[in-house]
Amino acid sequence: MYTLGHAALLIVVFVSLALAGQWLVNHSFKQEVLEKHHSAGEAMMGVVGTLFAVLLGFMIASAMDKYNDARMHDEQEASNVASVFRVARGLSDIDRPRIRQLCREYVDDVINSEWPKMERREKINHGWETYQKLWESVVATVPENDRQSNLQQGLISSMQSLGEHRRARILLAQTSMQPALWVIVGLGAAITIFLSYIFASEFPKIQGMMTTLVATAMALNIWMLSAYSHPYSGELKIQPTMFLLLKDAILTVPDTPSRYLHDPVETAK
Repeated sequence: MYTLGHAALLIVVFVSLALAGQWLVNHSFKQEVLEKHHSAGEAMMGVVGTLFAVLLGFMIASAMDKYNDARMHDEQEASNVASVFRVARGLSDIDRPRIRQLCREYVDDVINSEWPKMERREKINHGWETYQKLWESVVATVPENDRQSNLQQGLISSMQSLGEHRRARILLAQTSMQPALWVIVGLGAAITIFLSYIFASEFPKIQGMMTTLVATAMALNIWMLSAYSHPYSGELKIQPTMFLLLKDAILTVPDTPSRYLHDPVETAK
């Protein structure tokens, strides 16, 4: 239930069931009988409605936190790839192009392979191979001086951070709410709507309109919970914006050494 089509279908199902239940109750019990239970129904409605509203609110807030965490991990992962790519410019003619090319391959794998799989919630295997190659290339770097030794330490630190955010991204893409929680949400919505039937009206159309509004609000909140629980799917899915920006703006830089690393004597000549 991630797309607007799913939202519309959910509204139709909720409203249809709610109106069918209202019709059944109104034809099974006389209005006078229902009016005698208004006081008890109002008390029950207050307790159940409040409990369900609090529960649903906390669940949506938790899902939104997960969504924001996923976006943060994506941005930090891309930022660390950029750091590795930039710092590698100070390495030797052997290590520099190798590490930079692996950075490009890694970003391509994330955009073209991993992101579609995350949207379909499939297991990710291919990107780990490029990630491992990048790690091995950084570790295998042979510093030629103290400056390159310091650069290697910075590369290792960036790779450690990259790995942490990568694992978090993949974990968030493959986890979802437990089925038991969805059952609780469904039952809570059904009970809340059912208790509203006690407040029968002399005007069935007005009551039907109110029931429709309540059911629609329930359906939209449940759809929003589902959409935020799957940050890489549906209408609210997170796009690889930072990786695309990294690919277009940073990874296109040539693999030539920094102009500030030339021998001052040779530069003067």
